[in-house]
Amino acid sequence: MKTTKLLAILFISALTFTACSDDHDHDDHDHDHDHEEPITKLEYVLTNSSNANDVVTFTFEDPDGEGGAPGTTMTSGPLTAGASYTGEVKLINLEENEDVGAEIAENDAETHEIIYITNIAGLTFTTTDVDANSNPLGFNTNVVASSAGGPGTLTISVIHEGKKPNDGTVADALSGGGTSDLEVSFTITVQ
Repeated sequence: MKTTKLLAILFISALTFTACSDDHDHDDHDHDHDHEEPITKLEYVLTNSSNANDVVTFTFEDPDGEGGAPGTTMTSGPLTAGASYTGEVKLINLEENEDVGAEIAENDAETHEIIYITNIAGLTFTTTDVDANSNPLGFNTNVVASSAGGPGTLTISVIHEGKKPNDGTVADALSGGGTSDLEVSFTITVQ
């Protein structure tokens, strides 16, 4: 009788401890950042490699997020023909004043890529940062403006769970079943 009671108590205790265990190994998410967290501001800053005073900034803001008023874009000026620029993009959630880009780069780089596409001949964008698998990430770039052109378009796309590696186009990145977290087009000129 004592053995039966002891076994019953041990069995109930075992069920209680396993049912209440704190499992920190959550595999129910494919990525670490909160995908519901909107990117309401993108800022892409290009600094001339040989003239630090030549800075061109591309800014997109949509403070009320999707569904409200359309976002706005601004380009601060033209790029200089014959110049090379270093670039850095920031992705911000204005509502929470949170650097979404830093969170992605730190926790979720393998499932994101930023792709830069332009229709201006002689203007090339090269990604200079990579994820842990040595695939392009896109927060940092080198831009070469070899000749004058434009006005044209620069489209920046933030791809989530896209095909990596890819051929550098949005279509190929999305061919793996990924989605576009943000796609913004700017007017761009090289003088």
